[in-house]
Amino acid sequence: MLKKDHSDHPIIKQIYRAIALNREPGLHFCGNFFRLSFDEVHPEKSILHIDSEIFTCDDDGQINIAVFAMLADMGLATGIREKLSRSTRLATVSLSLQLTCIPRIGQLIATSKSNDFLHETIGKQGLSESHVYAGDQLIAFGTGAFMVLPAPGDLVLHPIPWIDQKPPEHIDLDLTTLNDDEKWIVDHAEKSLQKNTSRGGGFLNHFLGFHPQPGERSAYCELVNGPHIGNRVGHVQGGITLGLAMVTANASLSNHWKLTGVTASYISPGEGATISARSTVVHRGRLTAVVHTEVLSSNGRKVLEVMTTHASHTSQPS
Repeated sequence: MLKKDHSDHPIIKQIYRAIALNREPGLHFCGNFFRLSFDEVHPEKSILHIDSEIFTCDDDGQINIAVFAMLADMGLATGIREKLSRSTRLATVSLSLQLTCIPRIGQLIATSKSNDFLHETIGKQGLSESHVYAGDQLIAFGTGAFMVLPAPGDLVLHPIPWIDQKPPEHIDLDLTTLNDDEKWIVDHAEKSLQKNTSRGGGFLNHFLGFHPQPGERSAYCELVNGPHIGNRVGHVQGGITLGLAMVTANASLSNHWKLTGVTASYISPGEGATISARSTVVHRGRLTAVVHTEVLSSNGRKVLEVMTTHASHTSQPS
């Protein structure tokens, strides 16, 4: 399944480590793969971080936008979950981020605070706010709302294991014990690495499927849904879905525009064989632009509705 000359590649080694860690239930593969770290977990202040690594960054040295989105999403949810049972399932209802346009370079740190729960509603919905920094520079701040939901079917949920203890740095994985999902992840990672070697474009863009196709004031991107991007109940992780929307929205405009704001409403779980995003430019002026993006499952259900704002950062024609 793997070529010998890639089995010692640091990305493939991290794939093995993440698979081994993922066998301890409670988090999800992408959280383990991106080395999401829980430094402090408390309703008044939760701190999470992700380091700049070969498996978290794009070719330009910035941490991938989906990795950033996952950090923001998980950061906003963590303080809320700490007020409940640590195994509680939280589904993102809405998420809003304002970006400062500072590059996502170096360690990204999300500091979050729980803002209690909605009052006089049938469903229990927690609110939180977060700031995300690259080193000591603020790169984004925002808010989120999360619904407390039961586990689907007879699935038993577990607390995130790496809150009270650090995951082992070195963990052996017997490749003969891989299940079908784990084999798929390894094979997909190897193919993504080979594509990046031959075509460029960044390993993560191949691994996640972030290849948006721009059109006339629009863009479209479709990715394969699989265990590499699933959350602990098997749906596409909310930050990855948001990252897909952000990448596609950016592609609907020229590279003379910078993403400055995101407002997302989560409608249904990301399910099905594929997940797709379609972005349409609503407004494109001299200084600002607005883009509408819909994310759909292959079963036709709408997963996410997103409005993004963008700012021109050049005097060249857009």
